[in-house]
Amino acid sequence: MERIYRIILEQHLRRLNAEVTLAAWSSFAPGFSLGHSRPHGFRLVYVSKGTGWIEVNGKRYGTRPGCLSLLPAGIEQSCGVAGPEPVEAYWVQFDANLGDAELIDMLKLPVCVDMSGHSDIIRLFEAMVDAYNDRSITSVLRSKAALYEALACFLEQCQVDEGAFGNIDDYVKLGKVLDYIDQHLAENLTLEELAKIAYLHPNYFISLFKNLIGYPPIQYVNMQRLEKVKKLLEETDIHIADIAASVGMRNHYLSRLFKQHTGISPTRYRKLYGERKAMADRAAAKGGRISEVQAAAADAGTGGSGYEQGED
Repeated sequence: MERIYRIILEQHLRRLNAEVTLAAWSSFAPGFSLGHSRPHGFRLVYVSKGTGWIEVNGKRYGTRPGCLSLLPAGIEQSCGVAGPEPVEAYWVQFDANLGDAELIDMLKLPVCVDMSGHSDIIRLFEAMVDAYNDRSITSVLRSKAALYEALACFLEQCQVDEGAFGNIDDYVKLGKVLDYIDQHLAENLTLEELAKIAYLHPNYFISLFKNLIGYPPIQYVNMQRLEKVKKLLEETDIHIADIAASVGMRNHYLSRLFKQHTGISPTRYRKLYGERKAMADRAAAKGGRISEVQAAAADAGTGGSGYEQGED
């Protein structure tokens, strides 16, 4: 179930729109405890000093320096200080379209992860606190950027139970559909055919697929075809017409769809990738690595930022 797990999580993250509504640093005295509440927003808490506890849905978790906690919205929770020393913590509350606690519960995400040794996490929280207190027009962008990076740090430390999907019938069915799509990209896949594989009515299948994967079924098929095309352009010298045939497309249709998706033609994409790869290989041979300036120069050499005009 690893495939369906990754795709569902990635699509939720692609659609994530979060906004910090409160950000602060606080110190809690020994003996402090906060009674049960159901906050409307999500909370991200990083403990920098002292030992304490967090209780979520009746289950208590110990916290210590380096502990990063993600607390879902609308779920009963409380917290307190456990040791003889004060607890110091950065915390933010944010609104997000994560499906509230449902996605977190479904994915079996942990409440706390250990971020010891990740010095950047404090920088991110301080950036959110500074942005929250800053009324400049760009502060919302800075707080979002820091929040997204902090959430990425949390997810990267998670040990997620992917087997949780094995007990959900719809996900098992969609997993089979995704595998079938990958194996039959060269064929004319139809909505009815894919719905039949999932043993679902086409109307329900469309709704379920779009809700979990993020795109209608046929749009997802075309996206997978484009990903395969990119891979073949990057790794082979196969003629573009043959690449088009390998994903069930005519050459002119592939060129149009590819350009709509990337802004450049397949021919220019192959040239661009080849130049960047050659530059990276030269840098590696010299014991270095390609810089952002060099990468930008490679892009500019193919028509300025990788875009083009007048080419099919």
